[in-house]
Amino acid sequence: MGLDGATLDAVGERVGLTKASLYYYVKSKEELLGHVVGHVLSAQEQAMAELTHPGMTPEERLRGFCLGHLRSLFGDPAGRVAAQVALSGNKDELVRSVFHEYMGRLDVILADGVTAGIFRPVDVGVARNSILSALNAVTLWYVPDGPLSVDDVGSEICDLVIGGLRAPGIGSAE
Repeated sequence: MGLDGATLDAVGERVGLTKASLYYYVKSKEELLGHVVGHVLSAQEQAMAELTHPGMTPEERLRGFCLGHLRSLFGDPAGRVAAQVALSGNKDELVRSVFHEYMGRLDVILADGVTAGIFRPVDVGVARNSILSALNAVTLWYVPDGPLSVDDVGSEICDLVIGGLRAPGIGSAE
């Protein structure tokens, strides 16, 4: 069942509830998606908190953000749904509103990096959306029992992103 084709009837059938019973918990498909995305973003916030601490450079915080994001996508079955919602371009404000605070955390990391001279000047919105799109798209091709772990893939993506953001003349923080 794809996101566009998903109906509350189909979701109810999948989880063993009638449409009327499902409406007791949520009022629309968008509200249900908002709850799913909110659940995953909470896991992403927790994963990022475990990987970052005060005093880290913006580059280190960006690495923690990216790894935490990927770990949460693959650590919870709802992660793939949240990634699909993010990649779908869903314009429903109820669904999109749960992303705003989370995206703001990435914006702060990027702006701090630019201010510190670690990252080259960039349009933060373009950089943020590019990073999140790359991370969410991993759910489209990554094979969990393949040769690379989620952390291996995350490290490769982090290296590519950080290399592209790094200000000229700034070496690696590692």
